[in-house]
Amino acid sequence: MATREPATAPASEQHFCELSLEEGLTLLDREAQRYLQMSGEDFIRRWDTGEFKNVDRRDVLRVASHLPFAR
Repeated sequence: MATREPATAPASEQHFCELSLEEGLTLLDREAQRYLQMSGEDFIRRWDTGEFKNVDRRDVLRVASHLPFAR
């Protein structure tokens, strides 16, 4: 029985974008303002100090998913 390769685009057709730290911070700031009406800086501070009581809320998770781009 023959195995099939996964259906993915060839490497030449895949597009990736690497963000600088400044761009990552801008992205986090935009999402924090959009979903939580706070700055990205305030979100990072509150996240790091454990101030969010419901970290499983969808809006908090959406913003938190951008943290790796800002660090």
